[in-house]
Amino acid sequence: MTDFWHLHDLDWLEELSFDERETLRKKSFRRRYEIGQTVFMPTPTPSSVYLLESGLVRIYRLSESGLETSLGYVKAGEVFGELAVFGEYPRESFAQAVQASLVWKIPRRVFQPYVSSRPGLAFEVSKQIGGRLKRIESRVESLVFRDVRSRVVLILLELAEGFGREYAGDGLLIDVEITQAELATLVGSTRQSVNVCLNELTDQGLVGREGRRVVLLKPEELRRQIV
Repeated sequence: MTDFWHLHDLDWLEELSFDERETLRKKSFRRRYEIGQTVFMPTPTPSSVYLLESGLVRIYRLSESGLETSLGYVKAGEVFGELAVFGEYPRESFAQAVQASLVWKIPRRVFQPYVSSRPGLAFEVSKQIGGRLKRIESRVESLVFRDVRSRVVLILLELAEGFGREYAGDGLLIDVEITQAELATLVGSTRQSVNVCLNELTDQGLVGREGRRVVLLKPEELRRQIV
């Protein structure tokens, strides 16, 4: 089994001793999810928290009419479904693998005592929650005050911040495959409208494609497109 619990980039694990990490690992369950598979669904009594070892997971909600709204993406090394350890909260979201992903399922009863007794661990998990809430608040504000084009630009810049890498000088490659339909659920619009906006930005030389990934060719100029 992969010795994931000793990876140096999981800073929050430094709060735990070697024996505590071993206990946490041994009481957790590791599973591979293929593209499109559901990691978890809404439930009134969540009993687990999750840790992404590799891949990419999308968090989304469904309206009563069946309309999807994406809340964001989970990257490797992040905890998700984490509200289960902070109180008796129902789980209202879905988690879906958008890349082949390795996920650890950690029982709440195992993880919660560590969060309660380790301020550093609680801080790191809370920081992840705060970052996601900030992004969601920004999108809600955009839905109210900005047009579709500006919302598309903002989400592209947000994705580049989280998943971008340098590309041909000043450009940024969003190093994750996201469909136009998924972009539409992030900006609260239709796939057709998103397609029109992307085509306009492409014609202006602001964005491009590298296979199935989006490239921001002129990020600073793109930022000036926001109104």
